[in-house]
Amino acid sequence: MGAAAERRLLVVAGEASGDAHAARMLRAFGRVHAYRAHGVAGPALRAAGVEAIEDASALSVVGFSGVLQRLPRLMRVFRRLDDEARRFKPEAAVLVDSPGFNFRAGPSLKRAGVKIFYYIAPQVWAWHPERARAMSRWVDRLAVVFPFEEQLFRDAGVPTTYVGHPLLEDLHPEIDAGSFRAELGVTPDATLLGLLPGSREQEVRAHAPVMLEAAARLASSRPSLVPVMALAPDVSPERLAALVGGTLDPGAPANGPWRVRRGKARVCFVRGRTRAVQAHASACAVASGTATLETALFATPLVIVYRMGWLNYAIARRLVSLSHVGLPNIVAGSEVAPELIQDAFTPERVAEALAPWLDDPAARAEASRGLSAVRARLGMAGASERAAEALAELLA
Repeated sequence: MGAAAERRLLVVAGEASGDAHAARMLRAFGRVHAYRAHGVAGPALRAAGVEAIEDASALSVVGFSGVLQRLPRLMRVFRRLDDEARRFKPEAAVLVDSPGFNFRAGPSLKRAGVKIFYYIAPQVWAWHPERARAMSRWVDRLAVVFPFEEQLFRDAGVPTTYVGHPLLEDLHPEIDAGSFRAELGVTPDATLLGLLPGSREQEVRAHAPVMLEAAARLASSRPSLVPVMALAPDVSPERLAALVGGTLDPGAPANGPWRVRRGKARVCFVRGRTRAVQAHASACAVASGTATLETALFATPLVIVYRMGWLNYAIARRLVSLSHVGLPNIVAGSEVAPELIQDAFTPERVAEALAPWLDDPAARAEASRGLSAVRARLGMAGASERAAEALAELLA
């Protein structure tokens, strides 16, 4: 296929998960069609051949007040994207999640004559149902990852295809359980407690201290318990130790694991082992987001937690119409994982929720069985290929 047949794409992905999902879709697209792509990209999209005009981290924002704090940078990215559309002249823009930015960029690109392909729909069913109708004016094709979304968006006039969830394509721990325990330096009979505070510094600051206090309470009466906290790639162990008021043990390997002492409690920090934590822990405390869905798909019992600033929470309470906020519960249609949000997120309540799964194999097995509904409702793997086919149809 010659250079003249290359499809020109403008890609916008913000979160690390969106960057990874978009990269897999582009690779699937590239197996059939030659393409050249520019855009807002993270490491996965760069590895897939996207020429980054801005780093995906520029779109990483927590809460409504976070948008205000990052507004100058977001506006700079918007202007660069607009300029790139005029210079590069893409046939289509591939927008991935990140509604706070893409709901401004999409209509602008549409007015410039660019076809809009939206992959991984914004959760309008939780926040702004009317946004689904607004999308019909500027989205040419929408690829959704939850089965219940297809009819919702079609009813709003958006051309929509359910492609399945991309997590089902590549969901496996980085290493097996025995190797993971060897890395941690723990015995085969140790009980692992997973702690996943989130990937952004604001989330770590809000969640990690409470998680660690809950872990300390649990460990005080369980000598074999080993709390393991998964670090995001860009969070150093030194920075996290400072954020949680702990002391980093000296002499750790460059790539970890690192041990942090906080009062009488000790916890292992690991990087590049998030899915090993999710898969091999007996139970996990997980900040609300994609990581909760990953943990549920491993059938590991979890408590879903989240805390935000009071202003963001006050706004969210007025806007969110769902009875649950955790993705596993939304997908399952019932509470398969307890939720401790805002004031309910305390060390005492986290420890209380986790304790039965750490102590009672029957309780742990029952919770795992309940989580099986999540995988069943997400269907089959192959989302990237189906999304790539939908993009190809739009360009045909």
